[in-house]
Amino acid sequence: MLTLRNGSQEPFALVNSTMMSLRQMMEDILGATALYDLHQICLGTNYRPSARQLEYLKGRCLLQANGHPHDSIKNIVLSAIEGEGLEMTLVSPLAD
Repeated sequence: MLTLRNGSQEPFALVNSTMMSLRQMMEDILGATALYDLHQICLGTNYRPSARQLEYLKGRCLLQANGHPHDSIKNIVLSAIEGEGLEMTLVSPLAD
């Protein structure tokens, strides 16, 4: 188990595979906007992404069928993203 910046503990394999997916998403505009959408969902805002973005995130197993992230995915995303919008960056989700 790995300890994340938000204090949660998650399995190594899940953290590793999720971070690989998040890094790949940052490589193109569709992925980057979907990552923004995922971050907003994980923050618990009332933000509603487009159906296309929801399907994209579900296809990457970052959202469940009900449109919500699993608690472990949420912990990883919230620990791995700093900033908002155009200033959003990926960082290591691991606690120091």
